[in-house]
Amino acid sequence: MSGWQSWFLSFGGRLILLKSVLTALPVYALSFFKAPSGIISSIESLFNKFFWGGGEEKRKISWVRWDTLSLRKEYGGLGVTRLREFNIALVGKWCWRLLLEREALWRKVLVARYGVADGGLEDGARSCSSWWREIVRIRDGIGEGGEGWFGSCVRRRVGDGADTDFWCDRWCGDVPLCARFGRISDRQMALGT
Repeated sequence: MSGWQSWFLSFGGRLILLKSVLTALPVYALSFFKAPSGIISSIESLFNKFFWGGGEEKRKISWVRWDTLSLRKEYGGLGVTRLREFNIALVGKWCWRLLLEREALWRKVLVARYGVADGGLEDGARSCSSWWREIVRIRDGIGEGGEGWFGSCVRRRVGDGADTDFWCDRWCGDVPLCARFGRISDRQMALGT
C-alpha cells in the first residue's frame, strides 16, 4: 500500500490486513519448500514494520516484540501467523499426502526415484533432493520441525500388514513397540523374523 493509505489505517485495520492478506501471500511458496531462516526473518520484519505503521524508508517503534504479537489470543498475543511453524506444517502436509494418496502419479514418481523400505519411502540420503530430505526430516522429527510432531499425531491401521513396520510403527497403543520394549536386542529381533 502506498504510504498515505496505510497511514489512515488503525492498528485494528492493519492487523486485519496483515492476518488476511499479507500472511496469505507467501503460502504457495511455503507449501513446497522449507524456507531459509533469513527469508522468514525478512518477511516477518516487513510484517512488523507494516503493523507498527512504518515503511521501507521510515522506522517506527515496535512497542511489543513480534514473538509476543504472534502468540495465540489466549496467551496474550494477537494471533498473527508464525511463518516458521506455518512453513513446517505446510511442508509436513506432503508427509500426510504420501500416506493417503497411494495411487497418485507424483507418489509413484517418488517411489521410482527413492525406493520403498519397510512399507514407507526410503530415507533422505545425501543423493536425494533437498526437498525430499526436508520431507523425511519433518516425518522423522529431526531439526526445526523436531520432536516428532508428525509421527506422534499419526496412528496406523494395520490392515493386511504389508505397509506396517511391526517394530517401529505406532499401531498398538500410543508408542511403537521399539520404544516400549527397547531392551530386545537386534539378534533377538532377527530370530523372530
